[in-house]
Amino acid sequence: MEIGIRYVAWLVCLATLLASGIPSFGDDANLSRVDLHHLKGVDLEGHPHRFGDTENHRATVVVFLSTSCPISCATIPTLQRISTKYRLQGVEVFGVISNPGTSREEAIDHVEEFGIRFPVLFDSSKVLRNALQPTHTPQALVISNAGVVAYSGRIDNRFTALGRRRGRPSIHDLEDATKAVVLGRSVRYAYVEPIGCLLENKPQQDGETELSFHRDIAPILHANCVECHRAGEAAPFTLQSYEETCRHAEQIVHVTKTKFMPPWHPSEGYGEFRNTRGLAPEEIQLIEEWVRSGMPEGDTADALPHQVVDLEWRLGKPDLILTMEDEFELGAEGPDIHQHFVLPIQLHDSRLVSAVEFRPGNRRVVHHACFYIDTTHSGRKLSDLYPDVGYGSFVGPGFLNAGALRSWLPGMSPQRLPKGTGQPLHAHSDLVLEIHYQRTGKVERDRSQVGLYFTRGGRQVVGEIQVMNKALVIPAGESDYRHESSFVLPVDATLLDTAPHMHLLGKEMKATATLPNGTTQELVWIRDWDFNWQGQYLYKKPVRLPKGTRIDVVAIYDNSESNPLNPNSPPKQVTWGEQTKDEMGVCHFRYLCDSHSDLEKMNRHYLRYADHEQARYRSMLSGAGRSE
Repeated sequence: MEIGIRYVAWLVCLATLLASGIPSFGDDANLSRVDLHHLKGVDLEGHPHRFGDTENHRATVVVFLSTSCPISCATIPTLQRISTKYRLQGVEVFGVISNPGTSREEAIDHVEEFGIRFPVLFDSSKVLRNALQPTHTPQALVISNAGVVAYSGRIDNRFTALGRRRGRPSIHDLEDATKAVVLGRSVRYAYVEPIGCLLENKPQQDGETELSFHRDIAPILHANCVECHRAGEAAPFTLQSYEETCRHAEQIVHVTKTKFMPPWHPSEGYGEFRNTRGLAPEEIQLIEEWVRSGMPEGDTADALPHQVVDLEWRLGKPDLILTMEDEFELGAEGPDIHQHFVLPIQLHDSRLVSAVEFRPGNRRVVHHACFYIDTTHSGRKLSDLYPDVGYGSFVGPGFLNAGALRSWLPGMSPQRLPKGTGQPLHAHSDLVLEIHYQRTGKVERDRSQVGLYFTRGGRQVVGEIQVMNKALVIPAGESDYRHESSFVLPVDATLLDTAPHMHLLGKEMKATATLPNGTTQELVWIRDWDFNWQGQYLYKKPVRLPKGTRIDVVAIYDNSESNPLNPNSPPKQVTWGEQTKDEMGVCHFRYLCDSHSDLEKMNRHYLRYADHEQARYRSMLSGAGRSE
């Protein structure tokens, strides 16, 4: 009798599974992985999105949708609810339309008709489709912060087959998987067969191209290029319209095929970073196919909204905007200068700064900018001694500053520090802006701005170290000169980002951490240094290093005739210095400590280190340190 009862119970259980669809599943070791931070797209309003880019990110939900599939349309209320419910728990929800027969205009109408509030990406290049391999619409994927595809399949069991719909679902596959990833638990079923409409491939007609600028090419450019190639930015031309793109089409094909653009210099395998630049092979191929097919414009109804590409600030409107009081006039001739401008902050409470965005008023003359915190108003006193706008053409603020924010260098894009962290900005202090100006041969004027973004809901103070060796003397004619520097951590620390820096003789830079147990960890390697494209690279996962870890930096320089950027012909000996014709070798790291006392200990240790390096520099200049 007992066996019969168990058998009946087993049959009931089996019937339930058959009614709801039998899921296949596996453990985490068998789950597929994607490079989450390489996945990106442009939504129907023209806003670019990078997956996993939110500050408190825990999971990304991607749902492939259709404008015509009834089952896809019926799931939208459920997706809206999941997006709203889990947003504050670090979950981002993206819809993706990747049907080749759907126009952008049709997709926009669909979003408006159903009132979809989460971003819907238009995947005309099929980059997301190829990366995630969906078969149906709707089909949902849940991707963890580590890039594990923890779930793929149906939304729930409302539809048991095509044309078969129950009143209300009893199994909520997508929400259960999302909740499990947020809580750090294993998902019960990694795959449940999706029920819906199969994703189609549009047939190619002989002699006919399916590609167009507005539908296929503009989203690629907007997601990867327009950040710099737009009015008022550093790039030499804009790519904001069909006409502008056609004027540079062959050049775009060349620089994308050779991977020269978009610029990204860290070598793979030497540090894992967020916001990596680069095009997928499918995108590079699409651009070339479009150019070779005659660059068809396509339907203007598919065009991206124009107002989106005219954003003044890359990170959105800053919490505080500081502007130079007056224009600074730079003469036509003479050496480079470092001019300083006092920007009163007028804050009554101290804050933490999550990001700094610098907007040069005149990009022709502004080479780089530094930001010093002045709590004693010493900059104001120095400024009163000079009749011109600002003060003092010398390196550094001219006083003992209370700290500094991350400098701005050519090619550097602003990035927010991790949630809850920031660099300190003291109440009632001033920001002293130091700008390195280069002359153009005619009188120029500049009035630059600084945008500050404050940390919300956090109190972790971020510090910064610069690993350097100022006893740098590069002999004339040396094409492969090696220069080493190091710094030993006095306490446990967690590295958040890195920013290598050299000048025109720079060839490559590599940073490695050697832990007390002898193991090593690669931090960054720039194999092909480009003075015009310097970056700050935020680690995907902060790098935890124990006390006693030694950070080693190796810089290689080319001071030979074969270096086309060599400022001296014939080459001559070059030493450390702030001018472009001088040379530097610094690797910046921003970090967190476990306690305030550890942070103070690190600061004291670093100040001694910096003083020692300055003494080496003075000794070198006096002739006592001509060899390392």
